[in-house]
Amino acid sequence: MDDIKQVVLNSDTLQDDPDGFADLLTEDVNLVNIAGHRLHGRETVRAAYRKAMASQLAQVRTRIEIHDAWLVRPDVAVVSATKHVSDERAEPNAPLPDKGAVTFVLARQDEQWLIASVQTTPVK
Repeated sequence: MDDIKQVVLNSDTLQDDPDGFADLLTEDVNLVNIAGHRLHGRETVRAAYRKAMASQLAQVRTRIEIHDAWLVRPDVAVVSATKHVSDERAEPNAPLPDKGAVTFVLARQDEQWLIASVQTTPVK
């Protein structure tokens, strides 16, 4: 499970590196962020992250706290975590929640674990 958890932790570390982050994703990844925006496909996510890093969103930092990880099948894993959000934008156009429940689904492809799906739901 450590290798699976490490991919999730790497996604946190690489949150300001669109290419590094995208390299952790499957080609057909599905991502729903804490603001409710749905992105489908690695290249769509890469482009959205590049755009975000060139905007005020570069001042939003998150930290992942992993709670549990388990195998659904030998090549599919689920990671349950909390996303802690620090919004340092001077003038946010829309406030973000401080915390979200996040679920990662990872798939083993070519001997490595990749993120196939991420769903973040705001927590009050």
